[in-house]
Amino acid sequence: MSPRVLHSFVSGLLFAPACLAAVPDSGAASQASPSDKARAVQSTPVQPVAVPKAPPKPKARTVILRMVEGLRFDPARFEAAPGVLIAIKLANADSSHQPHNFVLVQPGQVQEVVKISMEMAASGAALGTVPKHPAVLASSGDVVNPEGSSVVQFKVPEEPGVYGYVCTVPGHGAVMYGALYVGVPMPPLAKDTNIPQLTLEKGLVGSGKRPFVQRFFMPKASPAAIGVALPGDQNYCFDSVECRVRYVWSGIFMDGSMYWRGPGKESGELGDAPWWTSGAFPLKFGAGDLKVKDFKFLGYTLKDQGPEFHFQAGTQEVFQSVSSSGKGVAMKFRLPEVHSDVQVLTDSAAQWKCPDGVPSKAGFRIPESKAKEFTLIVQ
Repeated sequence: MSPRVLHSFVSGLLFAPACLAAVPDSGAASQASPSDKARAVQSTPVQPVAVPKAPPKPKARTVILRMVEGLRFDPARFEAAPGVLIAIKLANADSSHQPHNFVLVQPGQVQEVVKISMEMAASGAALGTVPKHPAVLASSGDVVNPEGSSVVQFKVPEEPGVYGYVCTVPGHGAVMYGALYVGVPMPPLAKDTNIPQLTLEKGLVGSGKRPFVQRFFMPKASPAAIGVALPGDQNYCFDSVECRVRYVWSGIFMDGSMYWRGPGKESGELGDAPWWTSGAFPLKFGAGDLKVKDFKFLGYTLKDQGPEFHFQAGTQEVFQSVSSSGKGVAMKFRLPEVHSDVQVLTDSAAQWKCPDGVPSKAGFRIPESKAKEFTLIVQ
């Protein structure tokens, strides 16, 4: 090969890469221009970043707890579900102008905490100082002065039980305490050993007077209910809408604290559970059944043993009174204008007696000759 031909060949090899780089490879992707890249970025949707929301703060249930004359908490007891947040709004409404505080303690520890508070007083501790004791769960801290108020917020214990609350101002704790029922039912008022007897008596409708009549909102009755405390220890609820005795219970009459403290919409609390509850109006005149619309209440007259109710049952005028009879009650009916036999409809919830009636499949049949005045005894 001549020197000139060799020089040409070498020069071709040296310049070959530049030539090859200028020729696009049919098997490789072409490079995008800057404007293409910008359009691609703009067309890509921007995904919002999810910011987790903070869980809402639990809302506290509010309970108004008054400190009143006679060294009493009002109410003396209430219920709460385990684990809920609760805010006790304390109001010192004591007409004797005494300071009070609030201390919540473990079940069965009221008297122990009271004892320690008395020892603190003997050593000259301030009135509002709360005993340092593991049984204390929450407190108002300082005392609530007369006409003053305070708020105590706490989480109700998870463990079911009866938690006491007490005023530890020296000399108060012996009678000024109450009960918070957590996850356990409240017993009948008359059988509740977790509240002071003095407190119970102060809230008693009629203050123990018998006979006594009180128009009241009552459990499982119409808003037009009438509570009657009979001489002895029997009590009953008369429903003036359905014109019948709804139920009868023994012992303490009613606690009216909740009714009096609020706007008048709370029910009176029975002293004990009813031992008899009626299912319907007990009398039947003729073949037809009486409906609620067939009754018209006409009032009552006070007698020695209690009220005599006056009402219309269909076309029949009825007078009814109730009195104690041994372990039960006697319901006396007067039907001045009756002109037929009367059917007495009994139930299996109690023992029935009807001296003037003839036993029948439904209960008793009162002959027309005796229907103007007869008595039913329920025990």
